[in-house]
Amino acid sequence: MDDLVTERPLDVGGPISRRAAACANAKWFRALAWRALRDGGPRAELRAANARAAAHIVLRKAKRDAVLGKMVAEASAVAE
Repeated sequence: MDDLVTERPLDVGGPISRRAAACANAKWFRALAWRALRDGGPRAELRAANARAAAHIVLRKAKRDAVLGKMVAEASAVAE
């Protein structure tokens, strides 16, 4: 019975976990933007715009890292 059970290691630090972390960070920044607008306060529009910009930066960096990782993987496959 033990032969049928296979354990797969977690994808800690892999592309799936990095993508999940980037999505979670972007979601948090967007929620922060909404909270800034809802709560009002001084310069709420500016704070919301900064939070939305941060979400865009996080997603852009994650996409760039994914492309770069793919290029490195392809280059190392060709070199072998």
